[in-house]
Amino acid sequence: MKLKIIYELMKNIYLFIVLAVFLYSCQSKVIERTEIVEFPMNLKINPSVILTDSVILAPDAMFVMNDQIWILQRKMDPLFYVFDIQTCNFLFSTGTKGQGPDDFIFPRGLTIQSENDFFTILDVGKGNIVKTMEWIPNYGLRTLKSEVPFSDGNPLNGFIKLSDSLFCAFADCFTGTVGNLEYKIMNTLDRKEFKFSKYPENIVRKKLEQDMKCQIYGKNLIANSEKKRFAAFYNYFKFFRIYSYEGELINETYVNIPPYQTKNIENWEARLIYYGKPEASDQYIYAYCSANKEIQVWDWDGNPIINYMLMNDKIYSKFTVSEKLKTIYLLSYDEDDLDKIFTFELTHLN
Repeated sequence: MKLKIIYELMKNIYLFIVLAVFLYSCQSKVIERTEIVEFPMNLKINPSVILTDSVILAPDAMFVMNDQIWILQRKMDPLFYVFDIQTCNFLFSTGTKGQGPDDFIFPRGLTIQSENDFFTILDVGKGNIVKTMEWIPNYGLRTLKSEVPFSDGNPLNGFIKLSDSLFCAFADCFTGTVGNLEYKIMNTLDRKEFKFSKYPENIVRKKLEQDMKCQIYGKNLIANSEKKRFAAFYNYFKFFRIYSYEGELINETYVNIPPYQTKNIENWEARLIYYGKPEASDQYIYAYCSANKEIQVWDWDGNPIINYMLMNDKIYSKFTVSEKLKTIYLLSYDEDDLDKIFTFELTHLN
């Protein structure tokens, strides 16, 4: 009997030691800082200009679905304006504001994720509802699925859908709570939620209050359900991180290429936006760096592929990608360009 008790005790001590070593190794794991000082290829681009109907007034999002270009304009009703992907001719508008099951209250353009024949979007107003929408000819947009993924009811800043049951958002940003972790992931199958990833420590060395921390470390997320990874591109720094769906930090990359903005911490008026919302495919990440007037292409391991340097004087508000047609589509901020869609060819896909 004594031997059995001693055996069980030793077994428990052994398991405790193994668990402690495992947890220590997880906590002490260091992700190497990757610095990129140049791209393997830089290509100067003069985008082509395609004239279209004057219906693009205040675009909130641009994406490809059903081999068409879709543009969300939240201030208008209808909300979505659809263009032929080959000619950029305006085809139709759809999507209405209202309380019905297929209507929208306050759709968030940054949360749109499109597939071949449907898209998902976060609609805020009466709760934070994630809608999966398809377009039916002679009917319009129809809701395939509607769900509220997070149980706490707080604003879902940085929201992104990872899979049918996994959703990610910023943790503790503008919610009245204080924390040192950047993200939270919710699994809708078991309703379990976890927070992870400390803020980058070597970019901003001064102590920041919670709301200021969220502002300075603002970022846009993009997901790859095939590789089960998501990427975070920071607005005010040439910096991005790639994570697994389990919250593991896979890669962090510093783009050490001029020009630089040195006043991005203290001076709001002098602060430039480097990265807006990226676009993703199974192989690549497309990131528009507005301060540099270029579209950078990365793979999902954080390796640079090519840098498309936009040579005209335009600053673009939105862009989208069709790898099928090997084409980038862009919208300009200039009021004189409201009837124009700019395009260029993706040569790295040839």
